Amino acid sequence: MSQLSLTGALVAGPSGGGDVFPASSFMVPLALAAGSAASFQVATGVLTQLVASPGAFVPLVGVGPTAAATQGTFLYLRTDAEVTLRLTVDDGSGGTDTLELPVSGLALMEFPAARPLELLEIRGTATVEYLVAGNS
Repeated sequence: MSQLSLTGALVAGPSGGGDVFPASSFMVPLALAAGSAASFQVATGVLTQLVASPGAFVPLVGVGPTAAATQGTFLYLRTDAEVTLRLTVDDGSGGTDTLELPVSGLALMEFPAARPLELLEIRGTATVEYLVAGNS
């Protein structure tokens, strides 16, 4: 069994110089639902894929019924342009639910073990870096 950890913080506030209103800033620690680390059995590894499909969804390599990750509980994705993701997840009762999300930049998601990510597809034109980890 392998372990996935997430460390860091999201910091927002005024830039370093000048008078900016409001003058306050905030910091949110980043952590996984299980705390600082989560276990996983399989992962895609960090993959990079060039996507050139503005009109139709195409699957991302490594995620799907016959791929390395068939039941993902963690998704890291970063893109250099706006794309639409189509996530297919287990609905918890033997079927699936599908969700389309517009993404520009960074996306981090965790999925319940009972409702894992089963297929990850993308529509758009971009370079995408991603990792999916899970139980199978």
